[in-house]
Amino acid sequence: MICFKRFAALALAFALSIGLAACGGASNPNEPQSSASGSGKEASYTLKFAHEMAEGTPEAIAADLFAENVHEKTNGAVTIEVFPHGQLGDPATMIESASLGNIDLISCASGNFARFDTIFNIDTVPYLYADGEAFRTILKESGAQDTQMDVLSSNGFTMLNEARNCFRGPYRVLVSTRPINTIDDLKGLRLRAFENTNYMTAYEKLGANPIILPWSDVFMSLQQGTVEAAACAIGSLKNEGFTQVAPYVANVNEYLSSILIVGTESALEKLPPEYIEILKECADQFGEDVDTAMNESLDEQIAAMEAEGATFVEVDTAPAREVLKDFYYSLEESGVLPKGTVDISLAQ
Repeated sequence: MICFKRFAALALAFALSIGLAACGGASNPNEPQSSASGSGKEASYTLKFAHEMAEGTPEAIAADLFAENVHEKTNGAVTIEVFPHGQLGDPATMIESASLGNIDLISCASGNFARFDTIFNIDTVPYLYADGEAFRTILKESGAQDTQMDVLSSNGFTMLNEARNCFRGPYRVLVSTRPINTIDDLKGLRLRAFENTNYMTAYEKLGANPIILPWSDVFMSLQQGTVEAAACAIGSLKNEGFTQVAPYVANVNEYLSSILIVGTESALEKLPPEYIEILKECADQFGEDVDTAMNESLDEQIAAMEAEGATFVEVDTAPAREVLKDFYYSLEESGVLPKGTVDISLAQ
C-alpha cells in the first residue's frame, strides 16, 4: 500500500509538472517567435520587417539583403520575414501596427515619426543641408539625433541605423523648362509646390513663385507652361518622364528624405544583446546597399535621359542658405529646428 501511495504521488507530481510546463509554454502570437531544442541548440527568432517600397527598387533590394545579412551573421538564429510595398499598410499604419506588437521592424522616411515630435521634420527644410554628410553632421552636433532616439524610445521604438546614411532619392533635383544654373535663376520661377508653409516660404524668399499642384498634374503643367519647374527625387525622374517636356535638370539637394530603420523595444528585448548589435550593424549596411543599388540604376537612367536631350548641372546652394538664414533662425525660435542648427549649417 505504501508503495502504491508513493507511486500515485509521483505520478501526480509528474502530471502537474507537465501541465505547468504546458501553461508556461503558451506564447503571444504577436511576439517574435523563438524556439530551442533540448539538445543545447541556440534559440531561433523570426521578426516581421515591413516597408513601403515596391520590389525591385533600391530600398526593397537593400531590405532583402538586410534580411540575408542578419540571418548569416547570426548563424541562422534570426530570420527576418520581409513585407514590401505596403503589404502591411502605409507608414502611419505600419507604425501603429508595430506599436500594437504586430510588426517588429519598420523602414520608412523619418518624417513619418513626426506624429511623436516635430524634431522628425528637421530633414525637409529646403536648402538647409548641402548634402547627406552635412545633414549627418548637423544631426549629431545639434543633438537632434539624440533627441529623435529618445523620442522613439519613449514611444516603444529603437533606432537601428544610427549611421543615418540612407536617403530616399537619393537626392532631389529641379527639373525645368528653362536652365537653372544658380540660385539666382529661381527668381520669378513658377515652381510646383505642395501644401507646406515652410516649403513655400523658403521659395518665396528666394524669389520664386510657388504654385500648389497635385503631383499627378506636374507633367501636364510643365507641358502647358502652368509651371516652369518642379522638384523631384532623381531616382523617380526617368519613370515620371518629366525631361520629355522639361529638359533641364539641376541638382540642388533641395532637402533630404532620411530613411529610418526602427525596431520595437518589445521585440528587441527578446533577443540576446549580440543579436541586437548585429541588427544595428546590418541596418547601417542597409544605407550603403541602397546607395549601391541606386547608383547602378541612376547611371543608366541619367545616360538614357541625356541621350533623349536632357542636360544635368550641379548648383551651388550656399547662396540659398545665406538668403534663408533669418528664416532658418525663425524656425529655431519656433522649435522646428534645434538651437544651433543654423550656425552649424552656415559654417560648412
